[in-house]
Amino acid sequence: MRSYILLLALSTATFFQSLAQAPQPGSVLLTNQTRVEGVVDINSFINSAIVTTDDERQLTYHASMIEEITTTDECDRVRTYRTYDYRSGSFFDRMEKKIFQVVNDGSLMLLRRVFEYDIFDANDEYTVEEWYYIEDEKVQRIRNFRRQVLPLMADYADEMKQFRSLNKLRNLNDDISMYLMVSYFNRLESLEAQPAIGHLTSN
Repeated sequence: MRSYILLLALSTATFFQSLAQAPQPGSVLLTNQTRVEGVVDINSFINSAIVTTDDERQLTYHASMIEEITTTDECDRVRTYRTYDYRSGSFFDRMEKKIFQVVNDGSLMLLRRVFEYDIFDANDEYTVEEWYYIEDEKVQRIRNFRRQVLPLMADYADEMKQFRSLNKLRNLNDDISMYLMVSYFNRLESLEAQPAIGHLTSN
């Protein structure tokens, strides 16, 4: 386990540097299985992706038309986005397909959405909000990791407790802590799913 903890620790800083949601070269796989390539700009406010093709056409696809998006940045880091049914619970929101970035893929899916808000002042500034979600049969926004996500890890409660202690993860609502916890849980799940290697027997 220690080697895996070390690997996670070393990769986490680099991983979070790659989360910025800026237009990047990539492709959009539509629900009709058509793939559109170009520079992809994902806009969480309008819940759509705009693809600028090589011939400079700008094509806009609502989340309801999208199955998956992949982008690659200048350091060859690949990001994956998928659409899921989701309703925030706010008065004006409705259940519909929304675009989420896949932060960690496995038995538990850690997802993310980014919202940029313009601040109309002399400095022309903007602020960014990052919201994290868990997908386990349905997508829910993570408001309290301890109450919402830890119960889903009950099969490995002892291992997760030891992992938290060794890594000194006190605030589980912190984005890095969420990433480490879900990554480690999914690693445990994948190891459990691997078939045991039995002894070879001769006929």
